[in-house]
Amino acid sequence: MMKKYFLITIVLFFVACTSTENTILIKDKESLKKPIRIAVLSFVDAPQYPGSGTSVADALTNELLQISNWDLVERSQIEKILKEKSLDMTGLTDSQLTDIGKLAKTDYIIVGSVSDYYYDRQFYIVPKTKIAFNARIINTQTGSIVGTLRYNRETNKNAWCGCCLLGWYYLPVLLLTDQNINTDVSKAARDVVRAIERDISGKKGCCI
Repeated sequence: MMKKYFLITIVLFFVACTSTENTILIKDKESLKKPIRIAVLSFVDAPQYPGSGTSVADALTNELLQISNWDLVERSQIEKILKEKSLDMTGLTDSQLTDIGKLAKTDYIIVGSVSDYYYDRQFYIVPKTKIAFNARIINTQTGSIVGTLRYNRETNKNAWCGCCLLGWYYLPVLLLTDQNINTDVSKAARDVVRAIERDISGKKGCCI
């Protein structure tokens, strides 16, 4: 029984060491309730973390498939257009992105950038991740921004406290709770898409 309570304490400790900010603002809710074609473009990579933008965009695309009236356009179509026009995502203006979205026959595009994309094991055993990104939903017909989002998630930010407080008991539990950056990226995508659905539908609820 004591072991059971101890494990519960550990789980609660991990939860306490996780902070999440998930801010969604949708201006044109009625239009997004209708059947639309939308594409998620590769995000701009976080500094010193090449590939982080694609990872976040992939995770969001996978989760957005859950919205029944949204038809997701393959990013390869967008990338083909970029290649044909000898363009790169980095540095493109909203006007250029809108034109690319039109050529791909999308109603909306989601563009953004990753500011943090970090994974490490403190003290060689304690997993710590941090992921943060911003994004905009752009109407390709008008060029207007109809939605914005900001996401910031950090896990085990005070994990060193756990090592001090829980001592050697910490190690076996950590070995049973492996974590990596992909886990947090998937979690981030789920959080964001659920928040988008709630905002569009007008339902209230926790974002986490």
